[in-house]
Amino acid sequence: MKSNDIVTIEKKLGYAFKNKALLERAFTHSSVTRDAQKNYESLEFLGDSILDFVVAKRLMEENPDAHEGALTHRRAEIVSQEPLEKAVDRLGIAAFLIVGKGENVDNITLHTKVKSNMFEAVVGAIYLDSGSMDEAERFILSKLRDHFDGSYKHGDSKDFKTELNEYASKRKIKVKYRLVEQTGASHDPRFTVEVSLDGKAMGKGTASSKKGAEQLAASEAIASVNAK
Repeated sequence: MKSNDIVTIEKKLGYAFKNKALLERAFTHSSVTRDAQKNYESLEFLGDSILDFVVAKRLMEENPDAHEGALTHRRAEIVSQEPLEKAVDRLGIAAFLIVGKGENVDNITLHTKVKSNMFEAVVGAIYLDSGSMDEAERFILSKLRDHFDGSYKHGDSKDFKTELNEYASKRKIKVKYRLVEQTGASHDPRFTVEVSLDGKAMGKGTASSKKGAEQLAASEAIASVNAK
């Protein structure tokens, strides 16, 4: 990566790296190398966990009496691929992605997932370079500030499981939740739960707790039945 590109990127990010090689790694696509120490994939993994924590912390600070389901649902909205893609677009950093020979950076960065991965990789790189969660948090909240403008109040969100149960009870429909998958380390698990109405799968959700996953699954099911 050219030195002038590094200067430009740092200005866009609002953070100056002490270790420039770490910045370059955060912008190195796996098409360049599969070496885990030279592409951004493990940085993305780290950044994803930091992002979840920082967003959860801010949501709890803004809505201290919110129930878990509402917080889980809102966090999932904020850390999904589309908001992260938009943040990368606003920063104007996608063009600096380093790709392998024969690959076209414009074609690769057309994918929403690639841009969201870039955002997470930058978060991970900033944390490692600074050794400070505060720096990572500052970056995340400044780049996703539109989602923390105080407009979201948990009172606007319902307990989706309760809402789905009320819907089912009125129609004498049986609601059943099923744990589909559990992944991740013991300190950072991910649960995927599916909800069915009278045996028909109607929604699925993934979260760091079973209750949170059930809330997301119920939310999806409610959206499905309301769309009919």
